[in-house]
Amino acid sequence: MRARVVAVALVTVAALVFGGAPARATPEGDPLDGTVSTPLLVDCSSITAKGREYARLHGITLCDADSTPASEPLRTEAVGGEECGNATLVMISRGGGVATLAWRVNSFTGPVVDLELDISASGRSDAVVRRFVDRTASLHPRGATAALLGVGRASATVSGTVQTFLATCRIAPAGVRIHAR
Repeated sequence: MRARVVAVALVTVAALVFGGAPARATPEGDPLDGTVSTPLLVDCSSITAKGREYARLHGITLCDADSTPASEPLRTEAVGGEECGNATLVMISRGGGVATLAWRVNSFTGPVVDLELDISASGRSDAVVRRFVDRTASLHPRGATAALLGVGRASATVSGTVQTFLATCRIAPAGVRIHAR
């Protein structure tokens, strides 16, 4: 018990010295909430002639679409890909084994016109996959859901694809872990 009190005191002092609030954590070490951001990676081959014109008009250098003549193929990346935005997943313990899963997508390449996003969550008592499909143009689409995962360690991942006005982008899969209380 004394070691726990000393550890909490050290975390509080560190927060005061270095800024920020101490993270809320359970005795098991997992936080009660977590956030992960992950890039959207462009598929350069998905950029159409209209997409190239949009890139030229707005100075978007992705895949060199703003400067490559229409008669030439666009530059493609051998590894990884260029970022065309990001996706954020937030997981929060709400009590009773319930967790809230909220997501947001941010595009650097114009409005999102089509979104297919999967959130997979698992915990002590259940595993769920929630699919979000949105074909409404938006610069920052977002959504949320709740899942009964049971008390204990719980995790969630986000993945999917996003079609912007310029190109198709893949959400690089990423995950977050919390303690559901």
